[in-house]
Amino acid sequence: MVALVVTVATGAGVGLLLRDSTNTATPEPGATISHSLAPESVVVTDAEIDDLLTRHSEGLARGDAERFLSIFDPADKQLLQQQRRVFENLRKVPLSEAGYRILRRSGRSEDSFGRGVTFTQDVSFIHRFADIDLRPVSEWYRWTLEKKSADAPLRVTAVGGAPPPIARSSSKTVYYPGPWDIWPDITVVKAGSGIVLARPEHAALARRVAPIVEQATAHHSAYWKQYGDRQDLVPQGYLVALVSGKEQLGKLFRTAEATEAGVSIGMPNAATGADDVIVGSTRVVLDTASTFFSSDDKIGTLTRHELAHSLVSALDRSSGLSFFGGRPHWIDEGFAEYLANKHLPVRSSLRYDHGRAYLAGQLSRPFTGELPNNDIWATGDLGDAHYFMGELIMRFTADRYGDRRLVQAVTAALQQDDDDQAEPAFYDVLGVDRADFERQWAAYVRQQLT
Repeated sequence: MVALVVTVATGAGVGLLLRDSTNTATPEPGATISHSLAPESVVVTDAEIDDLLTRHSEGLARGDAERFLSIFDPADKQLLQQQRRVFENLRKVPLSEAGYRILRRSGRSEDSFGRGVTFTQDVSFIHRFADIDLRPVSEWYRWTLEKKSADAPLRVTAVGGAPPPIARSSSKTVYYPGPWDIWPDITVVKAGSGIVLARPEHAALARRVAPIVEQATAHHSAYWKQYGDRQDLVPQGYLVALVSGKEQLGKLFRTAEATEAGVSIGMPNAATGADDVIVGSTRVVLDTASTFFSSDDKIGTLTRHELAHSLVSALDRSSGLSFFGGRPHWIDEGFAEYLANKHLPVRSSLRYDHGRAYLAGQLSRPFTGELPNNDIWATGDLGDAHYFMGELIMRFTADRYGDRRLVQAVTAALQQDDDDQAEPAFYDVLGVDRADFERQWAAYVRQQLT
């Protein structure tokens, strides 16, 4: 077990940069409480909340369960049992840094008539996995706090996930819940410098997946070392969590409706101070109930795809701002498909037959030779076909311009703050305009699929 560095950020002025799935960054400051009230008033001071954070953080770092649990209502046995499970799970994972930070406060936290107060306090769990997270990242909790009288201790009476401060987020919570919050126990399996997390009933599957994750990590690292820049932004390992079914897939590190077989969830850099890294790390979640888990080869394809997203996540500078369609999905998904399958012939792709059906006009929309735009991307029966078209865009680019230029083009697209400039940046690196690129790619598709 790696010794923890205690991170306790307290005081009302502490803020956190949140970046949700729309890639919009929002500073979220804490709130300042006025204490100019009568002596008999019930007032929750910043010092009391600071004390909760300190005890909670130190208890986790020291392995002291009683100190970790001392902030909770001692009369609520169910809450204590749940939080003891959280403590035990967190002590099993290789965290190198962990602590808690004040965020938003809502509700009545003072009463001039001596009545008890109950309010909510959002708290950020700042943490970092050794050899996995390039920067510390955060998960947001919403604590319900209660102080029954002026002399009563401040207690946490409920814990849940904090909602994002912006309405456009695709998740109802901010990187909550982690597996430590909801799983009764955690199996941790090393995968090179990374780890695979699973429920105990999936321990054998985690041991089967771990070498696949390790191989995919080595493959991507070698590729980037040969063709990419900014080696300092390439993770040494990845955190991969296994779930079963779409409901579980949508309720790990987020609260959203899930339709994918797997997902790489980018988490913002939570470090204080100036830093040009926006995405501090990722969490990869794989659905073991998907058809990809019917063989090790298919697990490898899915794993390489999701880890490809994670590989380049720290290069992403997108603000999420767009007026004309934004960054094309074929850049992100196409590059992930390319890294998943580049070592195989085109005909060996799991989506090859879908591509041929698309070219033959057998799907809801025919192949027109146009690059797939975001408005119709993966709609209806076009999902596999469009992902395969994305792969063919990257294969064509690598065949014509080389992998070095391909990586430079993808990197240039990712580093555009304005998403509408991502596609032009891709073409600029290649020295070609969109019309010529599209025409040449369409000819390449017909050549590969006929």
